[in-house]
Amino acid sequence: MSKKDVTAIESGAGFIGSLAFKLIKRARQAGVSDEAIHELAREGEVADAKIDQIVAVLFQKKEDVPMPNPLLDFLGTVEIPATTEKFVTKDKFVVNTGRKAKVKISYIGDNFRDKFIKKVEETIGKTTLRYAKLTQNSLDKPILDELDGQDKAETTLAEMFSLMEKQGNGEIGILLTNGYANIFYIRDAEGVLWAVHCRWRDGGWDVLARSVGSPNGWDAGRQLFSRNSSESQS
Repeated sequence: MSKKDVTAIESGAGFIGSLAFKLIKRARQAGVSDEAIHELAREGEVADAKIDQIVAVLFQKKEDVPMPNPLLDFLGTVEIPATTEKFVTKDKFVVNTGRKAKVKISYIGDNFRDKFIKKVEETIGKTTLRYAKLTQNSLDKPILDELDGQDKAETTLAEMFSLMEKQGNGEIGILLTNGYANIFYIRDAEGVLWAVHCRWRDGGWDVLARSVGSPNGWDAGRQLFSRNSSESQS
């Protein structure tokens, strides 16, 4: 469909004058494409209809319009217990895959070590995170947009580590243990947001951090954690 065709529609061609603008706005909000609107106009199905009748017809037509697959498949929520003391990163994220290690960590990446190892987080109350599977390959920006922005996406090292503790030996649980990344959006010691991820490999957790502006995207099947609904950090 050409830009000229869309302009013609928005000017009222095939519709009744001022109704066209209201119709197109409402139809687009409902997810109906310009192509579907144009086709209805050509067919003359809505030429003399009222707006509500037009919208009803468009909703019927919407079933025939292919809709894009959602970027994230939300799987559920998980509760994170409150912390009773400050979270000191360098004391928790330590490479150790020994038999007595409560959380086996096999590798810490350079970015994480440079940007996060000196970070100390204040105590937090009990929180709830939601987690989702990435359904298609994506950069971080579309993911952050899907999560309604950085505020909803942002989590903490304490929350991430709490989940790692529950699967300290690679047990089956909320976190993926098949070598795929579990992604958390966390601010570093200077307040910059990073994509921090852990993945189970070589008998322990690899812990890495990647810039949210990285040109390297995430593959489908990876898992993301974010703030639940309107819940804010304590």
